[in-house]
Amino acid sequence: PPPTMSTKPSAPISCKEFSTLHDSHGKLSSLMKNLLKRLNGSPAATTPSLIPATMVPQTGGEFVPPISGTGINGTSLSAAPLSLHTCFPDIDTVVIMAIITHKFKATDLHKLDPTNCNKEMAYTFNGSMNQFEVSHCTAKEYKTPFTVLIPLQTYFDILSFHVNNASATGVFYKYTALLLKLDAEYGWTAIYEYHAVFFNCHHAEMAAGDYLQWGKQDNDLLSEHVYGHCKAAPTKQSRGTAGAKTVSSPTDPCKKFNNGKCPNSPCPWGQPHTCSMCRKADHGQHQHKD
Repeated sequence: PPPTMSTKPSAPISCKEFSTLHDSHGKLSSLMKNLLKRLNGSPAATTPSLIPATMVPQTGGEFVPPISGTGINGTSLSAAPLSLHTCFPDIDTVVIMAIITHKFKATDLHKLDPTNCNKEMAYTFNGSMNQFEVSHCTAKEYKTPFTVLIPLQTYFDILSFHVNNASATGVFYKYTALLLKLDAEYGWTAIYEYHAVFFNCHHAEMAAGDYLQWGKQDNDLLSEHVYGHCKAAPTKQSRGTAGAKTVSSPTDPCKKFNNGKCPNSPCPWGQPHTCSMCRKADHGQHQHKD
């Protein structure tokens, strides 16, 4: 049965209590009117803010909600888990979100490079398709292995922190080692083409929690992009080339004697003390007369 209302008469209110209630009601009514004015787009010019100053975001920067650092397996990384934004303060939150939601592309790696992060994506217009496409000149930003490996390591660090999976961390290292191994034998341009395709092919697996594909090399992609682009073998410099010291013959005149700087006889270097011009032994080249 529904509860019955108490029939006990309430205690009488004193004049002081009535005055306090009346003032509180007046203040509440004033606040409600000001709130309605704000909602209708006509805030009162002299009305104080209803929101405490400590709750208003600072105008110096956009408010960014914390991104949890807890792994996808639900395990906390520490007693007091830090957010990804705290651990990677130099990386834009939008970039971090793209990484952990697996929408980050290989061509976006420059956004993780502190020396290259402000470059904008380049586009070209495809007249046959009547649309803009990502320019192939973007690859020029990754001319050397380290322009990829340095930001790639940051990419893997963010993923490792987010998923909290030791196996994933291991395969990330294995993939980096593969790129270095390939670079020792093949041209970097070909390796980058392999990397870009491989990188973008594994978003779906990662979204499903599978990161182990990073530890497996794709032989089909390697055959298509890398194999056949071996580095040229270094040429050996033959003797007698520029920069190499020439060895004097024992029959050649002593150069120091011809310059007047080897007065000892016999010659300490075993060279004949003869003029290099006329081959006479009574003078050197510095005393030769035509």
